[in-house]
Amino acid sequence: MKIDLSKEQYLTLVKLLQLGNWPIGLTEADHTLASKAEELEQYIFSLAHDFEAGDQIYYDKAEEYYYLSEALKESVEAIIDEYEEDVFWDQLTHKLATIDLKREINIHAPIEEKINRLFQLKARYEKYFLENGLENIDIL
Repeated sequence: MKIDLSKEQYLTLVKLLQLGNWPIGLTEADHTLASKAEELEQYIFSLAHDFEAGDQIYYDKAEEYYYLSEALKESVEAIIDEYEEDVFWDQLTHKLATIDLKREINIHAPIEEKINRLFQLKARYEKYFLENGLENIDIL
């Protein structure tokens, strides 16, 4: 089987590999998958010259390893940073709303009531953090 890609498609694939391997490399969940993913990534990176993308990926002979150029690496890191920022705020507001929900609602309340109240509490925290950030938060 042969897959024809343009240079742009190749570089998109490279970025997707980086983005996909990033969370796998941060967990201990599946070492086999992490190893296979890294091998695939290195193989795809080794094809950079075939796609006239040798200026975007370079090979370190001493380490026998392919790396992204600084510009390409920064573009992937920008996506990761934006994602992490969004996840942080979503997780923070959800966890705080869940704590409040457990304090104020009866465990036997209907699920619809719990869900509606959770979304109300989450929206309240989202509004607060949008206006104030973390500046006024004190941790005891």
